[in-house]
Amino acid sequence: MLRPAANGWGHPPACSPRRRCPPGATRVAATAGALHRAFRRGRRHRQHHARRGRAMGRELGQPVVVENRAGAAGNIGAAAVARAQPDGYTLLVGTSATHGANPSLFARPGYDALNDFEPIALWGMVPNVLVVQAEKGARNVADLIAKAKASPGKLTYASAGTGTSLHLAGVMFERAAGVQLTHVPYKGGGPASIDLMGGVVDMMFDTVAVCLPLVLAGKERALAVAAAERHFALPDVPTFAELGFKGVEAATWAGLFAPKGTPEPVLAELRRASDAALADAGVKTTLRGLGVQSVARTGPAFRSFVQGEIRPTRNWCAAPASRRRTELQRSGITVPHFLQVRNSIELKKLS
Repeated sequence: MLRPAANGWGHPPACSPRRRCPPGATRVAATAGALHRAFRRGRRHRQHHARRGRAMGRELGQPVVVENRAGAAGNIGAAAVARAQPDGYTLLVGTSATHGANPSLFARPGYDALNDFEPIALWGMVPNVLVVQAEKGARNVADLIAKAKASPGKLTYASAGTGTSLHLAGVMFERAAGVQLTHVPYKGGGPASIDLMGGVVDMMFDTVAVCLPLVLAGKERALAVAAAERHFALPDVPTFAELGFKGVEAATWAGLFAPKGTPEPVLAELRRASDAALADAGVKTTLRGLGVQSVARTGPAFRSFVQGEIRPTRNWCAAPASRRRTELQRSGITVPHFLQVRNSIELKKLS
């Protein structure tokens, strides 16, 4: 949460050249599994979030305080910010879940990703990686596919929960490779990683930011990157496209949003402060250490990016006769046209 230091909640000072308009509250709307873990898991991730907050606070002339609002794949935090006063004091760190998959996977997420927010700045992207247990897992993707085809449905892949980007990446891989796997959803990516390393499940997709330390420590083996290009932190790991599997591209991302109706002068100041924070040497070093790829999109360009993120998932989920629909159903998602959530992780048919 980004709270003003002296003026209290909901009472911002007038925006003027002498007194900048500070943000009030940033709620990180993400489950404990995707970009949430990428940016905040462990001491290094918390330090990064604090450093970025301090950098923005310096630019805004006021402290920045972060409040985490998890639940319902990020919908709870996003809905809270969508209903907040558009005064620049309440902001959202939206992700590829809240402003990518959720608008199509949830019947009533509690907000409109395109119409309830003003996009400020895209902060960074982290591609997903297919990883296996280091000692007993498959040696490469070809080995994995051979085992999967020999015993359809026997191999398992974990995810941070049904309908998450890590789950959908697994569905993409199944389709591209022509294999049948068994999806094992967890209540977050942490428990999924633990069971992967323990040999309980055979594979999972995870973000570079989260799996990189485990790969470097020899606890997990990275087989392929779900991105258009190889990742700078894993230069020896090929992309799926290099291996002949087109269309397996999945990344998690984070960006800053304000409630709809926030005055343009305030948005301009927030964009400036966000750009300055991302240019901070300490923030840049931490981002790179986490495997986060810096990107530069603000305002209309960022809005177009979000539209492009929502459209493919919506087209995928809304096609009732497509092969993708069948694959989603087999892996635990039922899609009549859109989906609704019951108890935050289990997706059921619309009534």
